[in-house]
Amino acid sequence: MQKVILPFVAGFLAALFFREPTIAMLHAAGVIDPSGYSTVPFLPLALGIPEFIVNALWSAFFGILMAWLLRVAPDRTAPWIGALVFGGVVLTAASVFVVDPLRGIWPSGNMLPRLALGFASNGMWGWGALVFMRAFMAGSDAD
Repeated sequence: MQKVILPFVAGFLAALFFREPTIAMLHAAGVIDPSGYSTVPFLPLALGIPEFIVNALWSAFFGILMAWLLRVAPDRTAPWIGALVFGGVVLTAASVFVVDPLRGIWPSGNMLPRLALGFASNGMWGWGALVFMRAFMAGSDAD
């Protein structure tokens, strides 16, 4: 149970406290146009759920995958670089090549700015997810 719920919660919180603030700071610095915590309803779902909540839910599921692939456990050393790369590569690829085409947004043209933003914000998500996972598992023994 701990190997599923804690990474799920860690991934969700990392999206809210690491990924979205990274986007907001890049927006405040004038580097990118989109701002963090987008309240635009997520399409194609017509439920009116804000985009940043849907992104946090997706991130929560990827938190479970990251914990499993990187073998995150209290008795092992933390894979900081692996978490940064996992977030930057896997989440960005899933967003660009899976989620966005489902929304009708196809990869085309110059993708470098979009991929760079995705790698930076999702890399911070990976790092933040690992921070939360390690914090949640600090007082527990390995099951």
